Amino acid sequence: MRRRDLLTGAGGAAAGALGLFAADRAAAAPESAHLPFYGGYASGVRPDLSAPHAASGAVVWSGQTTTRRVALTFDDGPMPDWTPRVLEALARHDVPATFFVKGINVRRHGAIHRESVGRHEIGNHTWDHPDLARLDHAACTDQLKRTTAEIEDAYGVHPTLFRPPYGHLAGSSLLAAAEQRLTTVLWSAQMRENLYVQHPEGITGYIRSVVRPGSVVLAHDTGPADRLVTVDHLDAIITGLKADGYELTTVSALCGLTGSTAHG
Repeated sequence: MRRRDLLTGAGGAAAGALGLFAADRAAAAPESAHLPFYGGYASGVRPDLSAPHAASGAVVWSGQTTTRRVALTFDDGPMPDWTPRVLEALARHDVPATFFVKGINVRRHGAIHRESVGRHEIGNHTWDHPDLARLDHAACTDQLKRTTAEIEDAYGVHPTLFRPPYGHLAGSSLLAAAEQRLTTVLWSAQMRENLYVQHPEGITGYIRSVVRPGSVVLAHDTGPADRLVTVDHLDAIITGLKADGYELTTVSALCGLTGSTAHG
């Protein structure tokens, strides 16, 4: 049995044992009700009332720099529809990026990123993209651990970055990330593809207008059809940023963080 299967089973059992009470409360609670306190969404207290295994954690939105450096980030892959196109565009321009991957997609399509290790950065984007602000500590822990194990098995590296789906966070998910020594990464600029479906070439000018030194830019390498606006114009976006004097780098390099480490 593979290590990731052991962790999946153990994590699932832990989530069921520790999170059952909070999860039942959550399912029954109307939107206006107070949410569970112990082990719930906003609390850093574990469901069994034990002390947290971390005292603090880091959250970053951008790099603190006046140098023209920027990090492109891509969420939700890897997927065979768009991820190869993104990788090809990055290769044409010889620039790195940070990919926040879903564990379930790594299991299904992990080979897509086989050549990314050492060139690009791989971060944790949970197992199957739930809203972590609506999950208790045990379920958040399971989502992150399963994905980390899948990344380690597929690529031989241990991720150090985590991005919450939808950018939603609560005390339980922040604690789960901190306990696993994951830096939580949000963003300071994002592709607004829905605004440029009718004139997709406008996405390039938009990104060039909102990027600043240190920007972490949110994009996706799978999803609804409107997101193809970014994929189709990624060459132009990179060319435009370079023309504006920007160096494209990874989140870890931009923010002075420790990147993915070898796992063995």
